[in-house]
Order: sequence, then structure tokens, then C-alpha cells
Amino acid sequence: MTKMIELTKESAHTCWEFFQKHRWVSAEFTLSPILDSWKRCIRQTSPYEWHKPNVASGSTLNSFIQRSAEIIAIAETVLEDVYQMLDPRTCVMLVTDATGCTLSILGNDKIITDFNDLGFKKGAFWTEGRVGTNAVSLSLHTHEPASIFAAQHFNQHLHQYCTHAAPVFNTEGRLTACLLLITHVENYQQSDAALIASCAKETSTLLQLERNVSDANTLLGQRNAVLECMDDGIIAWDKDRHITLINNQAASTFNLDKDRVIGIQLEKLILLPPIIKSGIQARRKLSHLEITFESQGKFIEALVTLRPLHDGSFLFFLHPLETMRRFAQRHIGSNVELSFNSLVTNSKKMKKVQTIAKRAAKTNEPILLKGEDGVGKNKIALAIHHLRDKNKGPFITINCKSIAPENMLKELLGSDEGEGQASKFELASGGTIYLEQIEFLCTEVQSALLQMLKTNLLMRANSSRMIPINFQLISCTSADLEQYVNQGSFRRQLYYAISAVELDIPPLRQRKEDIVELIQRQLRRLEKRYNTRLSINDDALDVLYRYSWPGNISELQNKIEKIVLNRNDDMITTDDLPNQFLSCPIEKDMYGTPYVQSLEAMEKKAIEKACEVFDGRIHDIAEALQISRTTLWRKLKKYNISVK
Repeated sequence: MTKMIELTKESAHTCWEFFQKHRWVSAEFTLSPILDSWKRCIRQTSPYEWHKPNVASGSTLNSFIQRSAEIIAIAETVLEDVYQMLDPRTCVMLVTDATGCTLSILGNDKIITDFNDLGFKKGAFWTEGRVGTNAVSLSLHTHEPASIFAAQHFNQHLHQYCTHAAPVFNTEGRLTACLLLITHVENYQQSDAALIASCAKETSTLLQLERNVSDANTLLGQRNAVLECMDDGIIAWDKDRHITLINNQAASTFNLDKDRVIGIQLEKLILLPPIIKSGIQARRKLSHLEITFESQGKFIEALVTLRPLHDGSFLFFLHPLETMRRFAQRHIGSNVELSFNSLVTNSKKMKKVQTIAKRAAKTNEPILLKGEDGVGKNKIALAIHHLRDKNKGPFITINCKSIAPENMLKELLGSDEGEGQASKFELASGGTIYLEQIEFLCTEVQSALLQMLKTNLLMRANSSRMIPINFQLISCTSADLEQYVNQGSFRRQLYYAISAVELDIPPLRQRKEDIVELIQRQLRRLEKRYNTRLSINDDALDVLYRYSWPGNISELQNKIEKIVLNRNDDMITTDDLPNQFLSCPIEKDMYGTPYVQSLEAMEKKAIEKACEVFDGRIHDIAEALQISRTTLWRKLKKYNISVK
């Protein structure tokens, strides 16, 4: 064996000398990766002179060690076991990172001292261009195990050693470290290469297991955090109905000890209603059912969801009613913070409305807001809600006209049929419910609403269960509600009940003092939207002030935005205003100066009004204006009025 080693050592040295002299060597005398390394080294370093490797130290070395701490800990454990197995052989084992920086050294003190003299210590880099061909740099270069024997090292100062290295890969397959085994040439064994490769593979495997455990613990921690932070309660049970999971919210709802119920059958702890039992039996999904449970001698109301899983287990969610109320509150967003201070009330009429509204907000009496479309009834309702002591509750808006009469009863009052449906009045508990266009309420809901206002109790459609409710009612209408009462389509007693406080919101043409500020506010809003600075001159402002604004605030905001979009410059002038503003009927300008309206303007206005009233029917329009159809067509063309 010794003779064979000497011959191999001699052969390697002969090949090395030939290369140093002729700069080439036949491939049969050396491995091609080693020959390629020699060719790289000859251009960078001397084979005879020794240059100590570059060394990282201080905070730089500490950062390298900290970054690879997990790999170092695992690799050291593996190498220590192997080193004890190799004893009494003299060898050294190292751990480097992916850059070839030495992070850990263990083994024979004599070899460690010799290598320290060469400059190899913690922080030393096995850089090929500095120390020549070596197993670490070759392994990192090829991503495969590498062995360098004696004179196969490019620099003669390493010829007395054999080095074997193998790469370590992480769970993503990225090279993250390298393990190195160093022995004297006399102690060379062919199995050393396989041994260090096995150590590297075991290190990679242990690293993956460690990551899997860490990921599992992270996921478990995240799951537990989610379970305890969510508003809903959750219970899980297996196919035999043994509880496998319960969070604090569910345990608190059912008055259970969370730590003692795992493994106990569900039915022994909670009395399930028939609909839940049938859902479990049929493995059917149930969503947001309002159910009453009996647990520990107490009755508990909750919204529940049941979800069967593929393995035969179930997830059971408990949604407290307060969650739905908070959900309704979030739909209002920043509008619920609208206060009376944000309303435009420069006119005497609006100041009076504001005074009465503030008084009404301090009571719990129903409020009826009356006024034309677009006068801002909804904003006043929000301001009242904001001022009330109970403004923390939701503000729920319902447009009575938008709900089909056949669906209105179930939509507004809810139902206990099937999976159940909560009433809008229940959702508004502790807050305000705002009924727009209340004249369109169907007779059944009118009767139910009157009963609610009298008793503060609600009965769902097709149910006999009485549910306590607590809400502020604000209604609004643009119609003459008394006329609906006289016609018999609106209950007189309900009219009296909802109009305990009645507010008439004047149209914009009756509160001219508010127009200029409303225009300026709309310009400020559009400035933010379009990221520009807008202004309007006095002449244009005077024209807009004198306009009658039949659509009130809604029309004003819409028309101002159109003017801004079609303006010639950031200063709005009369040239930017549509013709309808320049020929409109007006009583006084913004400074109170009387004016005289042209006959053409009055004629145009009359035709436009007739077109609106008779919905574009030419015969009816001409008859109402007492002109012929031919004359009507000519005037429509003259004033550029389009009809349907």
C-alpha cells in the first residue's frame, strides 16, 4: 500500500513539474477538472511562492458565522461523530460557506497548527487565485465532490496533503456550504472522498429536516395566532365527532374549558338544534344561520356556519351578531363622521333647519326629512346620526323604491325560513336606519314598522318570535306624504309616528346665500381629484349664482364638474359656462341687484319644463304650450332642445 502511494505521489509530482515547465500536460496524467484549475492558476499565482489566503475578521467574520449558524451547528455535529470514528487517524475537518470562507475547524492539533502557519484559520478563504488548486474551490466551482492528492495541488506548499471536499445544498437546491477533510499523503485512503461526500449529504438532509420542523412550528404558531385573533369562534371535530380544536372565542361562547374539551364528543357538551344535526348527518354546508344553542344550562344565540371536510371531519364557525353590526358600520366609511359643521348653512333657512336638527338629535324620536331631490337630506341624516350619543352603532340606508314590493317584507323584516335572514332593523340596533323615499313602503311593512315604533319589538316574516330592537329612525321623502295619506296608500298613524320631528329642507333656489360656498367647496374637491389649482372669476360666479338650480346640490356638483372638465384654463370664466346658464331665469344676482329676464330665456325655460313634464310627447307639449307642432319643432331646433 505504501509503495502504491509513493508511486502515485511520484507520478503526480512528475506531471506537476512537466506542466510548470511546458504549460501543458497530457490528460491521461491528470483529471481534466484539475488540469483546468491549473490553467486558471498559472495566470493568477505562483506554484513555488506561498501567499497566505485572504482572511475575514471582526464584524465581517461574525456576520458570516451568524448567517450560516444553522448550517455550522448541523455540520459540526456530523463531523464530530465522524472524527471520533476515524480516531486515531490524524486529520482535520472544516466547514466553509458558499464563498469558501472557513467557519469551523476541528481535528488533529498538529495539522491545525501547520495550516495556521500557512494562514488557514477561521475566516480564511480557499480562493483558487490565491492559494492555487484545492478541493474546496474545485467543489464550489463544479458543485460536485472533489479530491486533490499531493502534487495535484497547484502550489507546492500543499503537496504533502490530501484534501477531499463535498458541497452542501439547502432545501431549495442552492449550494450553501462545503465540508473539507484534510490528511497527510501518508494517511491517504480512497474511502475518504466517499466519507466526506456522505457527511455533506447527511448535513443537507438534517438541514432540510430542521427547516421542515421550523416551518411546521411557524405555521402552527401562525394558525394559533389566527384562531385567537379572529372575532369568530371555531370548533373542529373528527369523523367520530370528537372535538379536535376549539379557540378561546368558541370556548367562551359555550362556557367551556378550552383545555379540557379536546377529545370529548361534541354532543356531550353542546345540545345541537335539529337543523345543525341534519346538516352534520347529510354532510351539507350551512352558512350564516341564526341558531339558539343550549350549553351548560344556558341559551346562546349566534350566527353559525358549518363546513364538512373531505376526511369526514367538520369545521364549525360562530359569528357573533355584533360582527354583522360592525360590518354594516364599515360600509358607511368616513361619511358617518359627517357633522353639522361640514354642512353649508349661510342662509337663514338652513340655519333654522340645523338648529331644529340638532335638537332632534338629542332625542330618540323618529325624524322625517322633506324636500326636493338633491337638497342634501342624506347629509343631514348623517349629521344627526353623528351627533347622537349612540352614533357608534351602524348607519344603514334603505331606498324603499329600489326594493320590489313582493320582496320588501322579507328584505326588510328578515325571515326564519331555511337558513334564516336577519332583519335590516336588527342590523341597525344601537344605530340609525335611514329610509329613503318612504312613501314606497308596502302596506305590510308599514304595519310592521308602526308596531316596531310602538313596542320596540320586531317579528320576522313568517315567524312568531319577538326580537328586541333599538334604533333611531330617520325617514325622508320628496313627495307630498299627506297626499299619499289622503289617497289611502300610506297609513295615517304611521305618518304621525314617523313625523314626530319634521324638517323641511329648502331647495337651493330659496337659499341663494349657500350657492357660492357650495361652488367653492366643489372646486376644492375637484382640485384634489385632478391635482390642480382651480379658480372662478366674479362674472362666472355671478351667472352660476343667478341660475335656478332645479336639481339642487346634486345638479350643482354635477354641472361644476362638467365645467371643470371642459374649461379652457384653470381660471373659469363665462366662456366656460354652457348656454343654459347664460339664458336662465333669475331673480337677483349674487349682490342682490335686480335683473330683467329675456323673453327668449323664459320661452326656452317653458319649453324645457313642458318636455320634462310630458316626457317628450310632442302632441301633449304643443297642446300645453298652446302652439302648433310645427312651431314647437322650430323652437326646439332654435333653442337646441332635444326630446325623447
